[in-house]
Amino acid sequence: MAMRPEVRRRTIVLVAFSLIQWGFVLYILNNQLFNLDTYQRILLFCVSCLGGGFLIMASLLYMVIKGNADNT
Repeated sequence: MAMRPEVRRRTIVLVAFSLIQWGFVLYILNNQLFNLDTYQRILLFCVSCLGGGFLIMASLLYMVIKGNADNT
């Protein structure tokens, strides 16, 4: 059972997007680009990590469910 190329490509794009957005948020927080207090910084970090983790898990589940080439 081979992985369909379009499913693999979509999964890679979603995983890359989630890692890039997480890195972007970390860059914002580390360089203090916005005027955020400690509570807002913690909240933004937690939301970013949860969103990125959810997107990675959802894309991996999508790859497993839709990835088989012979669904007849």
